[in-house]
Amino acid sequence: MSGRVGRPQGKPRGSTEQANALAEFLLTLTSGMTVRELAGRYHVGKTLWGEYRSGQKIIPLELLRRLIQDRTPDERTRQVRMETAARLHQAALEGPLQTPAPAASPSITGPSTAPEPAKAPEPIKAPEHPPGLDSAPTAGPILAAGVVSAGKAASAGSQRARPLTRNLLSSGGAGIVVLAVLLLLLGLGPASSMDSAASAPGTPEVGDAPTVAPLTGTSVFAIGPDGRGVFQWDGDDATRWTRIGAAAKQLWSGPAGLFATGMDNLLYAYGGRPGFWFPIGEPGGDLAVSGTHVYRLAADRQAVHIWDGHGTSWTQIGGPAARLYGGEPGLFATDPNDGRIFTYLGRPGQWGFVGTAGASFALTDRHLYGLTPERTTVNRRLAGARPLWVYAAGPADDLYGGAAGLFSTDPSRERLRVLTEPGTDAKNQNWQDIGPAGAEVRVGRQEVYVLSKDRSQILRWSRDTSAWRRIGGPARTMTVWAAQDDPGAGRTGNP
Repeated sequence: MSGRVGRPQGKPRGSTEQANALAEFLLTLTSGMTVRELAGRYHVGKTLWGEYRSGQKIIPLELLRRLIQDRTPDERTRQVRMETAARLHQAALEGPLQTPAPAASPSITGPSTAPEPAKAPEPIKAPEHPPGLDSAPTAGPILAAGVVSAGKAASAGSQRARPLTRNLLSSGGAGIVVLAVLLLLLGLGPASSMDSAASAPGTPEVGDAPTVAPLTGTSVFAIGPDGRGVFQWDGDDATRWTRIGAAAKQLWSGPAGLFATGMDNLLYAYGGRPGFWFPIGEPGGDLAVSGTHVYRLAADRQAVHIWDGHGTSWTQIGGPAARLYGGEPGLFATDPNDGRIFTYLGRPGQWGFVGTAGASFALTDRHLYGLTPERTTVNRRLAGARPLWVYAAGPADDLYGGAAGLFSTDPSRERLRVLTEPGTDAKNQNWQDIGPAGAEVRVGRQEVYVLSKDRSQILRWSRDTSAWRRIGGPARTMTVWAAQDDPGAGRTGNP
């Protein structure tokens, strides 16, 4: 029997002609792919993909751009499709009624090229805003109700934003659990030491209070091949790894601690000693660690929650979002409809508008960086300044941030670069090639860690020596964290 398994999509059945036109475009773009394949590749549920392709829901512009990027190898055709996608997406959002355009918002879209060397090293500015900049922009779906504009947030001083009055949406969850045994993780410690380690995570031991162990010093964690075992690097050589948990799927780390999703589809927190893990809920569609807090995007991506720090209790702090970004500068999330990015202001329902859509975002220890949708320019956000976004670097495929600075893969996705002399002066800023790209990149305090493309090696590059060193492998995935007072350590990495 020939052909692909799966039910035919059928004709679009959106509520407007504009929604159907966008769905037709999406159907053409994803021709030959099943919703199962799309869900596996882009981490969006099969049901949502069916609704996007039928026109019942509007696909997020950021996700649509990723599809075009992945499925259009020809540059010229890609550009045409990007323009068509933007036009159809805007029409679908507006529907049959043409409402007045809102006041312009801060944009990460700056000039497409770096300044000429002969010119003065004046920072390249993002487009200026027309009158009405200080008026609050229209609330995006990420907000349960209302939004505080970036301009107002900066000028408000110590004043607190008003509590929002609209009820928060209820969230969905999607499970994950954690850590069980690695039978063998080549290069991550001898088998004899693993045999004596505690095994699968589960309920805390009798008499133990289920509290998360905050991370200190250098902390590098990895899951073994096929999810078999969670290991912690002892910071010496490639043989110094200790097994701390059993089978797991994914890892997150930060000042709040180490968290993992496991084979039973629950989210677990590490209690500080091998084998001691406890469930804190379902992981949802995305997870981020910022400071001492853990944030979760619901499985249906309709709500953002913060963990209350005990048991499986979570509190909703925002509405629909496409992606979460957590780090020292705070928590950020992107709007699922138009890709705009917002920052959490510390109270449920209160989010500040930051900038327009980007192909990728990354946080260092001080700044938020955004890659323009065309991936031609990287801009840096300067909180409280005007303009909010200034030029930082040229083309890139993806961004990675941490205390060691900003890193990126080049447009070919083959090389890893570091941004030299990051600052407000664009004269000396440039991408410096440091070696091959990998399957994963995690940024530390003075180092960057790369899981090779075949996932056979974990490699560590140091800013001090500009040298690479193998510290372990093979591994399924990894995460890195370092305390601020530890100059030789890594920091939060979200797989």
